[in-house]
Amino acid sequence: MTRNEIAQLLMIGIPEGNDLSEIARLQPGGVVLMGRNAGPRAEVRRLTRAICQVCDEAPLIATDQEGGRVQRLRDGFTEIPPMRELAAGGANAVGLMAANVAAELRGVGIHVNFAPVCDVPVHPDDTIIGNRAFANEPIRAGLLAAEYIRGAQPTVMCVAKHFPGHGGVGIDSHQGLPTFTSTLDELRSIHLQPFRAALAAGVGAMMISHIAIPDLDATGTPASLSHPIITGLLRDELKFRGLVVTDDLEMGALDAFDAGDIAVRAIAAGNDLLLFCHSATKAEAAIEAVQRAVADKKLTAERVRDAIERVRWAKRKFGVLATT
Repeated sequence: MTRNEIAQLLMIGIPEGNDLSEIARLQPGGVVLMGRNAGPRAEVRRLTRAICQVCDEAPLIATDQEGGRVQRLRDGFTEIPPMRELAAGGANAVGLMAANVAAELRGVGIHVNFAPVCDVPVHPDDTIIGNRAFANEPIRAGLLAAEYIRGAQPTVMCVAKHFPGHGGVGIDSHQGLPTFTSTLDELRSIHLQPFRAALAAGVGAMMISHIAIPDLDATGTPASLSHPIITGLLRDELKFRGLVVTDDLEMGALDAFDAGDIAVRAIAAGNDLLLFCHSATKAEAAIEAVQRAVADKKLTAERVRDAIERVRWAKRKFGVLATT
C-alpha cells in the first residue's frame, strides 16, 4: 500500500500565512481551514483553489462554521449566532441558516462543515459545549440537528459531533481526558438521541470525541481510539455507514499517546479520516506508522482500504471527485 494512498486517511491543517508546501508534500485526503487561515471571501476562494492545485487528488476541504464562538470564517461571511440562540427561532430558522451557511462555504470551495453540534450539555461542570448545543433536552436537540442537516447537506457535507456526546462530562477534552461516569441509560436516553436523529436525517459524517466511557470500553480508551465504541456502537448497533472522522488528534486528551500510535489505533478502531489540525510533523509520523502497521500486519489492509474508499465515497458524493 503506497504512502499516498494512506495519506488519503488524513485531514491536516495549514500554518498561518497559508504556506502549502506540506500539503503538496504529504498529499492528504483532506485539508482543514482554521481561524489562522481566514480572510475575506475572495482570499478564501483563492486559497481553496491553490490547495486543489497542489494536490494530485482533490482533497475534501473543511472548516468549523458552527456559529457563536466557533466560527472560523467571519470577514464577509454571515455572522452566525450560537445554536442555542438560533434554536429559539424554531426549526425554520435553523434550516434557513444552515442552508445559507452551506451556500457561503461552497461558494468559496469548502465541501465539509464540522456541524451540527449534537451534544446535550447536562453536566453541571460543562464549559466546552454550553450554547453551542441546540438544547439541553435530547428530543428538541435531535429535531433541530436533523433540520440543520436537511438545510445544509444538499450543498456541503455535515459532520455531527461529538459522538457519542460531550455533554455528560465536565472536563474539556482540549485540556485533558474526560471520563463519562454516569449510567448507560443516561448515555442512550439523552446523549445518543440527537445522533440517532442526525443519522435518520442522512448525515454524511460523524466526528468522534476524545471521551472515555468505561461502561462501553472497560480499558478507559478514548472513544476516538475505541473499537467497541466506533465499530461496536456506531457501526454495528446504530448502523451508521457514512464517514467517521476523529476530533483533532492533537488535543490534550491524547497527550499520553504519540502520533503514530494514535493513527494506527484510530484506524483499527474504525475511523476513516484522521484530523491533525496543527502539526505536519505529526501527520507525517501518522502516515509512516500506518504504512508500517499494514506491512507488519498489525493493521489489516482491508480495514485501510475500506477507510480510503469511504473517504473517496464522500468526495464523490459531494462533488470533489467525478462519479464513475
